[in-house]
Amino acid sequence: MNLDLRVEALELKVKELEEQLSILLERTTKSQAQQVHTTQPTFDQKPQSTQQHRQHELTKPSKQPAPPRDWEHLIARVWLPRIFIVVFLLGVLWGFTAAVNAGIITEPVRCLLGVIVAGFMYWQGEVQIRRKRMALGQVLLGGSSGVLILSLFAAHMLFALIPSTLAFFLYVVSIAISVFTSIRHRSQTLMIITLLAGYLVPFLVDSAHPNIWVFAGYEGLFSMLMIVLSLRYSFRGAYFTAFGVLHLPLLFSTLFAYDLGSRPAILTVVILQHLLLFAISILRSKDSLIGQRITLFLSFGLLAAWTYGLYGGSKDRIIYEWMLAIWSLLYSGASFWLFHQKRAFSVQLSIATFSVFLWLIYVLHADQAGSAILVEGAIALCLGAKFKSKLQQISGTITYSIGIMFVLTHPIRDLLSAESFAWLVLVATIGGLYAFYRALLEEGRARTEISLLLLWMELILLLIYLSQVTNSLTRTLTYDYQHLILSAVWVVYAILLIVFGFIVQKPKARLVGIIFLFVTLLKIIFIDLPDVSTAVRAILFIGLGAIGVGISRLFYKRKD
Repeated sequence: MNLDLRVEALELKVKELEEQLSILLERTTKSQAQQVHTTQPTFDQKPQSTQQHRQHELTKPSKQPAPPRDWEHLIARVWLPRIFIVVFLLGVLWGFTAAVNAGIITEPVRCLLGVIVAGFMYWQGEVQIRRKRMALGQVLLGGSSGVLILSLFAAHMLFALIPSTLAFFLYVVSIAISVFTSIRHRSQTLMIITLLAGYLVPFLVDSAHPNIWVFAGYEGLFSMLMIVLSLRYSFRGAYFTAFGVLHLPLLFSTLFAYDLGSRPAILTVVILQHLLLFAISILRSKDSLIGQRITLFLSFGLLAAWTYGLYGGSKDRIIYEWMLAIWSLLYSGASFWLFHQKRAFSVQLSIATFSVFLWLIYVLHADQAGSAILVEGAIALCLGAKFKSKLQQISGTITYSIGIMFVLTHPIRDLLSAESFAWLVLVATIGGLYAFYRALLEEGRARTEISLLLLWMELILLLIYLSQVTNSLTRTLTYDYQHLILSAVWVVYAILLIVFGFIVQKPKARLVGIIFLFVTLLKIIFIDLPDVSTAVRAILFIGLGAIGVGISRLFYKRKD
């Protein structure tokens, strides 16, 4: 019996050992499988970065499909209240009209009912917003502001129940309440509605003796206050509305009630708004989502337009000149200061370029303005490329292009003239820009296409300049001699290019010289031959042929 018990106990221990061994084998197999998965054999081994990238792609969650649009929410909760609030107001208006026609509602009662309805709509708007019905609540709040202003308009303009001063005060109070509500609920839509209503307030006041300073002062202060509030709460749409819409009532007042005495008030308001935007661009270190740099540039453009429109064409034109000079100095100084502060200054530099450009065009004559604008445009282009400012490069390109047009439209008639000097400045500035961009190209900061374009412009314009100088000097000679000398100048120009290419070891320069030789040949064939005498034709062809053969022989000697 003892032997049997011992055998059974031994069998149990063997089974336990087998189970433990099987568990151990399973764990070992799993660990080996993981190692095989992570480290493949040598013959199939791939870089670890590739494996990690593939594992990342395998483990990357698949893009979830966009949820279906909830049309019920869009129609019933967003558009339904907006549409039917208009229907409701039309119904109230018709019912109101019917009651008035029946003599039930007197004039004071009508205005009082309008105020009561506005208060009821405001209360319901607050209730709906507290219940998370934002769209309906904002519609009711906006509608309450509109009903209140219409009621005040009826009481003042239609029924003469309240005087002008009180009406203006009540308008301002209603606008202030609407602004407070917009900020409280962070509603940009309500803020824009309030802005549009606020700009209309002076037109809703009936005054026997309107004061332009009061009108312009209110519009300007309201615009500046709303710009600050929109910037504070990041209302992008309200910010642009507050900035841009100011110029509409000022323009309306200028067109329909223009008076020389109103010019200082209107210009003062525009200047104050621009100074506010200028201060914002200086004080704020970063350009937020509001986009104050864009509005600053647009504001200066509108300021320049207002100044020119009010003072540019009259005997007070000196004001326009001094204003441009002051703004040029202000923005040049601001750009310099911001540069030393290591802050963004591209928009200030562009405005300085633009103001100097306007001043040069206005002060100088056309033949004198070309050379000055070319120098300014070239400097602006160099500054834009140096500081990697795309806006400055665009401003410089526009300025320089206008300078080129000034020069091209004024050909050289006399050697010692403003036109000749402008052409010389054009050739010199293009050469300077080419050298500048070549230096940037060596630093890896410019494109080859730009320098190549400038090089071809330099060569072609220099040939045109030499041709005009030659024509001005040979004007007193006969027609044959004029063509002969001009062709000789072209040939010498081509030879100099080829010689220069040999000296500096530039094959492209030699190729350009050969191209100009062929251009000279085409000029002789199609321009000179029909009109010059036979002797001149012989001289031209003999000289050009000999030069062509000699140049060709020079290339062969160079090759040997």
